[in-house]
Amino acid sequence: MKKSLKLICETATYDLAIIEEQANGNVGKKLKIRGPYIVAEKRNGNGRKYLTPVMEKSVANFQKDLISTSRAVGELNHPTSIDVNYNNACHLITTLKQESNTWLGESNVLLGTTKGDLLAGLLNNGVRVGMSTRGVGNINEHKEVDEYKLITVDVVHEPSGPGCFMEGILESKNFMINEHGDIVEIAYEKLAQELMNLPRHSDARSIQIAEAIRSFLTQI
Repeated sequence: MKKSLKLICETATYDLAIIEEQANGNVGKKLKIRGPYIVAEKRNGNGRKYLTPVMEKSVANFQKDLISTSRAVGELNHPTSIDVNYNNACHLITTLKQESNTWLGESNVLLGTTKGDLLAGLLNNGVRVGMSTRGVGNINEHKEVDEYKLITVDVVHEPSGPGCFMEGILESKNFMINEHGDIVEIAYEKLAQELMNLPRHSDARSIQIAEAIRSFLTQI
């Protein structure tokens, strides 16, 4: 049976470097951010830890599928979704380099977009931001993330509390990774709701149960 996964967001609070470069021709200047994007083998505020081999595999896939194809777009603030919305895009991740249990990243701020210009304005006015991973994973009984698929790294407001991480988990949503590596949301809530509203008539109950299960299976 396939394991259900949770949407997990982890935010690093380390300082980021802001780099301004003169672009070629008449394009103007480029604005970049650089710093620690991902940290493994360190317990966060809830005692959760990412295993380095798991993160290495996930980052390698992210580099191959998204960074190398210029599609590693991150949003300004976390959505409650696994989908990356270009309307909220603010930076394009260009590199993720592993140093021990930390991945140092670099991004181009997407100047000329609504959220990219907003991010540039915040950075140019001295506002500190955090880089926050968004992905789906499984948390085992030792509070270790032992299965993980990185979706992107978003830009978020720096947490006000102490420590290196803050995190949010959408406990009401479950996901799975199919045989192609794609993330699929499991319609648990829809199935449960349909089974709770079954008619009393035995024949109708059987038909509705079969239809609910058929619908559920087509979505996973």
